[in-house]
Amino acid sequence: MTDQTTRVVVEGQGTFVRVRRPAYWLYVGLVGFGLVHIGETLTGAVRELSTALWIAILLNGALAAVFIWILGRMDLFEREPAAVRAAAFIWGGLVATSVAIIANNNLLSLLTKMYGVPFATKWGPAIAGPLNEEWVKTLGVVVLVLIVREHFHRSLDGLIYGAFCGLGFQVVENLTYAINFAVANPNSDLAGSLSITITRILVGGPWSHPIYSGVAGLGVAFAVTSKRSPLVRYGVACGLFLAAWSMHLLWNLPMPDWLPDILVVFAAYGKGALILVFFLVLYRYALHRDWQWFGDVMDGQPETIITPEEMSSMRNLRTRKRARKQAEFVYGTTGKKLVSRMQRAQTDLADALARTRRARQNPETAMDVVVASMNVRAVRKEMEASRLPGVRQNVPSE
Repeated sequence: MTDQTTRVVVEGQGTFVRVRRPAYWLYVGLVGFGLVHIGETLTGAVRELSTALWIAILLNGALAAVFIWILGRMDLFEREPAAVRAAAFIWGGLVATSVAIIANNNLLSLLTKMYGVPFATKWGPAIAGPLNEEWVKTLGVVVLVLIVREHFHRSLDGLIYGAFCGLGFQVVENLTYAINFAVANPNSDLAGSLSITITRILVGGPWSHPIYSGVAGLGVAFAVTSKRSPLVRYGVACGLFLAAWSMHLLWNLPMPDWLPDILVVFAAYGKGALILVFFLVLYRYALHRDWQWFGDVMDGQPETIITPEEMSSMRNLRTRKRARKQAEFVYGTTGKKLVSRMQRAQTDLADALARTRRARQNPETAMDVVVASMNVRAVRKEMEASRLPGVRQNVPSE
């Protein structure tokens, strides 16, 4: 028999609509502007390039699904509200892309007039891309802070929301490239659309806008959640924004003319690997801080809530996976699911305890903490009931 668990929900948690906050209406207005601007581009393409456009949408939808799955696994200690993640994606896809298209076109036109077509063609993307795109994507994270500050608890939150801003930007930017190349190809709209879409996904997809904006978002969240001095907080935020700008610049820099074509692909993947490694280093640092936060919040909890072994196994994806795998030898075929549920229940409890601490409430009477604790104990009871015969009984003590 399965003990029923209860979902922990706090009033206002997971929602994005904040009609009393001016930043929300700024967001709505700019999304409306972006919707009109991008809509004009896509509406004409739907009529004239229906097959090519829908295939591009399908491929970029698959790219977005992969990133959403990855980002969902990266934040180990908290599930970011779907509404806020969607808001970040929409900002990147509509607001940031619209502003960037206008700014890039004007800057490229200026570079052409000042230095000629060859210079603008070669160096324009390296100049216009980082200069016009990074700030408006980062602004999306800042706007989210102004609207739903309560959903920014640690630095990793900013990385996730920033990555969703970048993902929205990347998907819509890829679609605009698909339209432009479909129109420019004299032989086949489909061939033009497919060639650029596949190239952008396979060559630039793994280390593009979600990576840049994730780094910048990490800096924004550090600035608003850290307890360090203002000089440190805003210095780190500026430094990470410059890092995001530099990664974008590195990727957009043209290859040397003397480089053989066969080496261009290797050089491109080399640049991408540097960008990805730098991002992963920052992510590991942010994840380590999250682990420290989890240990601090759960410190003092009885072993009916979390055992020392479970605390150690919560450190990262690898240790969690190992704990789930080992559970089969203790609890049988249901072991993986039981331990997975326990891990989720424990992270929900930690989140509830942290909210209670911020609100300066008594955790023993706060309803979401009480419910989360009951959920942990319910899963614990199932685990003990499922323990295989002959396996050492080790019921945690109070």
